[in-house]
Amino acid sequence: MIHKTKRVLLVENPNAGASDKQALLKELREDLLSQGFLVEQESKPESIQKCLRAASEENNRFACVICAGGDGTIGMVANWADPTTPLAILPLGTENVLAKQLGFNHDIKQLIHRIISSKTFSLDAGEANGQLFLAVASVGFDAEVVRLLSARRTGHIDHTTWIRPILQALRGYQFPKIRVRTEGNEKAIHTRWAFIFNVPRYALGLRFVAESDCADGLLDLCCFRGGRWWNGLRYFVGVLFGWHRAWRDTHVEQVTQISIESDEPVPYQLDGDPGGELPVTIRVLPGRLTFVGISPTVGS
Repeated sequence: MIHKTKRVLLVENPNAGASDKQALLKELREDLLSQGFLVEQESKPESIQKCLRAASEENNRFACVICAGGDGTIGMVANWADPTTPLAILPLGTENVLAKQLGFNHDIKQLIHRIISSKTFSLDAGEANGQLFLAVASVGFDAEVVRLLSARRTGHIDHTTWIRPILQALRGYQFPKIRVRTEGNEKAIHTRWAFIFNVPRYALGLRFVAESDCADGLLDLCCFRGGRWWNGLRYFVGVLFGWHRAWRDTHVEQVTQISIESDEPVPYQLDGDPGGELPVTIRVLPGRLTFVGISPTVGS
């Protein structure tokens, strides 16, 4: 149940830039006010963290925290919010993987209805070296592209923004070997790509592990062993058509905790933002998040 307070925190990512962003935010704020909510709006990370911390310490909780941005914005809020604080999403990012999985869109009336319905559901989260991720963590080429993009990002991005860092990574990334250790294998899995999913969706609508369930207390690991750019192209086509699961150089496993290491510097990314370099320990946090509305159908 949503707390009886009528305070709502609207978190805006100034770098997220859907074309109708300002109109959507204006409509959302006006509709919340018309429903009797007190709306507090913040865009600076330090102010957002301060608001969430104060609400928790003073026992003056928000009825809802609305994340107006992409997957990174939701992840930032989730890291600072109390696990029982109801979250909602106004998707303004490029991929909006989690929003699509949970059924959030640009329909402001529908969003307001979800908030005032008093219905909530729990969702798992992943944790990588103490940092939460909600949709996916990855290690290797994918994370290198994210690192390169982040290094030159100055504002809103779209799909074309990814072209340059992808080409850079294709020219320079060496696909070093990584070792993945899980509770289900005595020996390490030797691979060059690793994806850890909390939801079945990924960028471009790809589904590496289509049956992944974001509320089952498990994460889904998908590894690819090939170490050249043409293998990446093959894996892309394989995932697109669902062929990859039958290939000998693919490994898929459900896990609750894994550790990943390498003898060389290898980056990892969390929900489209750089996470750091290996080693990394990843675990699932069952029911770590609370969202407004009714839980979506598993695997939808």
